[in-house]
Amino acid sequence: MSVEVVIPCYNYAHFLEQCVGRVLSQAVDDLRIVIIDNASTDDSVAVAKRLAERDSRIEVICHEKNLGPHASFNEGIDRALADYLLILCADDLLVEGALGLAIEALEQMPEASFAIGTYAEVRPLEEVGNGATTNVWNVADGADFIRRCCSSFDHVAAYAILVRRSAQMRAGYYDPSLVLCDDFELVLRLARIGQVIELPTPLAVRRIQSGSISQPAWNDKLRLLKERQAALDSFFAKGRKGLPDAGKIYRIGLQRIAEAAFWSAVSHLARGKPTIALNLFKYGYSLRPATMLLPPFAYLVRTNGTTKRAKAVMLEAFGRRHGAS
Repeated sequence: MSVEVVIPCYNYAHFLEQCVGRVLSQAVDDLRIVIIDNASTDDSVAVAKRLAERDSRIEVICHEKNLGPHASFNEGIDRALADYLLILCADDLLVEGALGLAIEALEQMPEASFAIGTYAEVRPLEEVGNGATTNVWNVADGADFIRRCCSSFDHVAAYAILVRRSAQMRAGYYDPSLVLCDDFELVLRLARIGQVIELPTPLAVRRIQSGSISQPAWNDKLRLLKERQAALDSFFAKGRKGLPDAGKIYRIGLQRIAEAAFWSAVSHLARGKPTIALNLFKYGYSLRPATMLLPPFAYLVRTNGTTKRAKAVMLEAFGRRHGAS
């Protein structure tokens, strides 16, 4: 089956060759790569054209003006001709063997609309782990997948999914009004169309770096929570038709956001940032007053990584107070 990988790029010349190389190394016969450069000011275009000269499967599209990332995402959807589509940001990396595994799973399950891997990230100077070590994957009912996404605050690897093109055409475009959670909202819409293939391995690794355009926003917890709410508002306003217990799932999603706001407020207060803490508390209270008045300890149990984060906050707070004394 044919696969098209769209790689939006803006000033990622230093990552682009490695990103493309990882795609070309996948064991896929009918493969096409489309690099969409969004008016980069570095050497991205030169790198992209050099790669295209080496391999006829690579096409390069250059924007004269920076139209924003959503324009590139949605242009990739418009141009897609293959059976399967994957949009991969130029600073992310496919995991060895994962693309073939995703294709195999989707071929065996024609009712599935997309395949998604586990969440994985890599920071500067860290090495990307080994590739897929098993071909065992899970098939989830779309409604169950939506319910789990909304009832948990664990990472969803929506930054890289392999989508059946017919499902993508039905689901539509990325929503440009959602800056940080556009991919999260899209996977919810895709899950309404069909089943979901859940891979036991990352499909791609998300690169975490200080120079990322969106990194300041990701570090703004209040903005991130509001963006997640906007994604839920958008999905449940348009995609809830026929979804069992849609209202209940939506309310649970808002409650999880309020719980995250509570503990983030506590964290910021412990670190000597009372203004941010107060704003987070006010926001959480606007969603679920009861959640903010009674500490939601269950959130700490059900959310991965909270124990480690709490320990880091306590150490930071202790160090700050010890230094002040």
